[in-house]
Amino acid sequence: MITSETAPNEEATPPPSRRSGWTAKISFGLIVFAGALLAHAPGLSRGLFDPDEAAIATMGMVVARGGVLYRDVIDRKPPLAPLLYALSFLVTGSRRLEPLHLLTAAELAGAALVIAHEVRRRAGSQAAWWAAGLLIAGAIALRPNDAQAANYSQLALLPACGAIVAARRDSLRAAVLAGFLLGVATLTRQTWLIGVMPAALAAWWHSGRRVSRAVVVVAVTAATVASIGLFVPFGPFVHWTFSGNGSLLFGSSQDPFQRALVAVEFFVIGHAVLIALAIRRGWKREDFDLWLWLLTGLIAFFAGFRYFGHYWYQVLPPLCLLAAPAITSCLTYIKVGLAAIVLVPTFLFWQQAWRPIHGASNIDQRAFPLVAEVRRTTRQSDLITVWGSFPEIYWLSGRAPGGALVLSDFLVGRTAGRSDGPQRLKDATPGALHTFLTSLHEHPPKLFLDTSTGGVRKYQYYPITLIPAVAAFVQQHYRPIATIEGVTVYERVGHGPIAEGRASPPSPP
Repeated sequence: MITSETAPNEEATPPPSRRSGWTAKISFGLIVFAGALLAHAPGLSRGLFDPDEAAIATMGMVVARGGVLYRDVIDRKPPLAPLLYALSFLVTGSRRLEPLHLLTAAELAGAALVIAHEVRRRAGSQAAWWAAGLLIAGAIALRPNDAQAANYSQLALLPACGAIVAARRDSLRAAVLAGFLLGVATLTRQTWLIGVMPAALAAWWHSGRRVSRAVVVVAVTAATVASIGLFVPFGPFVHWTFSGNGSLLFGSSQDPFQRALVAVEFFVIGHAVLIALAIRRGWKREDFDLWLWLLTGLIAFFAGFRYFGHYWYQVLPPLCLLAAPAITSCLTYIKVGLAAIVLVPTFLFWQQAWRPIHGASNIDQRAFPLVAEVRRTTRQSDLITVWGSFPEIYWLSGRAPGGALVLSDFLVGRTAGRSDGPQRLKDATPGALHTFLTSLHEHPPKLFLDTSTGGVRKYQYYPITLIPAVAAFVQQHYRPIATIEGVTVYERVGHGPIAEGRASPPSPP
């Protein structure tokens, strides 16, 4: 005889409170995901938002065809973003960027849920709602090319948030997870590596001062970063991602203090509530690691004096974790006012993202006639070289870069935020010229496009004559066939590899 206490139906039915709890969590997750999709709606409706996306897409295209990062295609950035692009291209069968923007929206939703989960544990469900909303709004309240692009900073946000939260848990498994996620974030955007200090401190601080937990975080982070050697050449990875980037971190900048002031003012306008709530929260011992995370994020933003808007992404997670709990002590009318202050600038930035810069495609219109010429005179298997900073040509034409480098910036020392001209040559990436020339000789491109003659993106300051070995290579082995949008298009004369001695490449700097 089965009693009512042991009836199968009642055993299988969870208590109403538990059922409603799961319903609330699912509803919360769906609303956060919908909010992230809405926030990224401009990116879901069209492709390119930033030339960096075209550079990542070029690398992803080469990898999707069997190429190897840091050998067949090179940028001075970590590998996970181009690998994600390559996966998207393989899955979708196209090089469109909208799927990557959808992935970015999903990552933003995931990051908001991770932050909200941590805040709910500390300050309740109301603060959790604010945490999720503040992160989504904070990620969008930036210039469109910073907020909407599927770039390194955006793609690193989810694993970074996971690392920050996991490091605060008192368990060995959480320490391992924190180290792994921090390694993934570093392999997506290298400045997250300095987060190893607050992550280790958090693991020590929240585990009863157990040094072993901090050691685990550091060791797993290092192992995760080192594991990329299974997929790409490890030495070139270290050089192009870390050791060869000294000029970016320590190079001089044009009007650094004025630029810093503008960057900070711009951030404060869109994130005033975040900052005010973090200040209201004030100093609490349990938040010690979060303040250190915030400090490392500020260091990552200011290092190199370039102040790109998406650099603020490293500041947002700890700032949200500090700010959201402070909302519980605010009166209702204050919360309403704060919500309005958050929504107004976020909406204005979001609305601005619907306005393309270069027409409906948001792609620099000069690229299209050049791409048409490339497709007319080459096959998909042919290489082309673009002298300049115009990766859209590679991505749109479907042609891989001859010389392996996605940009010529690494050869001439050009970088945004610094004065242009021959004085930048001292900031060239060590070894870049040797790599470029060796690749050109072993795999000569069918076409060589010189954007300096067209002044594309200030490349009139960087003619190929600045580097005699490159000028000699073009003069000896190519002939001009067209001038399009001011860009000189050269076609190769001859076939097969080119003996290096004929162009006299210099030894690496």
